[in-house]
Amino acid sequence: SDEFRSAIMALKDPFILRNLLFYLASNWFYTYNFNGFNGHQFNIRTRGLNSAAFWAAQMWASARFGQVLDADAPPRQRARQGMLLVAFGLLLSLGMALQDSRQLQCHGHLGWDKGNSCQLDLWHDAPYCFCPMAIFVLLGAADAIYQNYAYWLMSMAAGSDVRKTAMYSAVYKGVQSLGAGMAWIIDLSEASYFLQGALCLTLTLGACLPVLPCFNILEDGKKDDYAA
Repeated sequence: SDEFRSAIMALKDPFILRNLLFYLASNWFYTYNFNGFNGHQFNIRTRGLNSAAFWAAQMWASARFGQVLDADAPPRQRARQGMLLVAFGLLLSLGMALQDSRQLQCHGHLGWDKGNSCQLDLWHDAPYCFCPMAIFVLLGAADAIYQNYAYWLMSMAAGSDVRKTAMYSAVYKGVQSLGAGMAWIIDLSEASYFLQGALCLTLTLGACLPVLPCFNILEDGKKDDYAA
C-alpha cells in the first residue's frame, strides 16, 4: 500500500535515521514519572494534585519554550539554544529525582523504590513533601520541552513539504509509542525505579547526540522563510 511504502521511505531518510533514538526516548519518561516517582512516593490525593501540577507545567513550559524556538534569530542558533535547554531540563529534573529517591526521609526509612514505597501526604508531611512535589513539576516541564523540540525540528526540516511533514510525524508517533511500550515492559520486571530513572536519563541525553548534525540542514535565511 502507499502508506507502507511511505513508511519504508521515511526510514531511509537521513533526518529520520538521526532522530530515531530521540523519538524512541520521547515518551520513555512517563512510566518512571507516574508509576515510579509519583506512584511510589505519595498517597492518592497528593498524586492527584501532583498530576494536575505536572500537566500545568507542561502547558507553561510548552508556551515559554515555543517562544525560544520561534524567536527572531537564525534557525541554527535557535536549534542550538533549544538543545541546550533540552539537556539542561533533563539533567536538572531527572538528576534531582534520582537524588530524591536515595536521600528522601520517609516515615522512618531513607529513600523509596519498588518494595519500599513512601506514602507522603501534602498536608501531614508538609513541608518535607514540597521538594519532591516541585521535582515532579520539573519532570513535567522537561518532558514538554523534549517533545516540543522534536516537533519543531521536524517542522523546520520538512519546511513547506506537507507530505514530508506527515511522514515525519507518523514515524515520530510510531517510534514514540514503541519506546513507551518498552519502558512499560521494563517496569513489569524487577528493575528498580532508580535503575529505570538512570536509564531514562542516559537514554534521553544520549539520544540528543545523533540529532546535532541535523542543524546543518537548517538554512539561515530571512525570518519570513523559516518562522513557524
